[in-house]
Amino acid sequence: MARIIYETENSLEITQLRAEVLSKRNCGEVLFEIQKIISDETLETSKNMTAILDLFVSQFGYSGLGVRWKEVNQEDAQKILSFIMTKDLAYSVQLMSLEEAENIIVKLFEFFPEHCKFFTNASFRNNYSGISGWDSITKATFDTGIIVVSDRRIGILWVQDED
Repeated sequence: MARIIYETENSLEITQLRAEVLSKRNCGEVLFEIQKIISDETLETSKNMTAILDLFVSQFGYSGLGVRWKEVNQEDAQKILSFIMTKDLAYSVQLMSLEEAENIIVKLFEFFPEHCKFFTNASFRNNYSGISGWDSITKATFDTGIIVVSDRRIGILWVQDED
């Protein structure tokens, strides 16, 4: 595998979006991070995406999933993000409006304008209105989210909720 380095991006826009995410999804634990990818290969030539994902989440003390990562398309990633931003995973308590969540998602995806891949750890039911099964990467009762990967950046919006 090629050498990969992740470097934190601390632009004002990322800092402001992180603050918005954390203030509006004020339940459970939320991880929002965007990092630069420094590598000698591109996303298209990467033969080991699971290793890239596992290395990335391990920085935060999370466990990698190896081949159990689930790739989803952008539309499904948006639905997953809408679900985890608007609802508590344990009790489905409303946390913010769908409009507020969609505004956050649009801002997040602006950092990833080129070809991207999207990954999650879970299966969902009822058009992404509930979680039906997952492989935990944290020690929380419930956890899920999206990791987005482009040639130059990797980002995560992940939530943990307790029963």
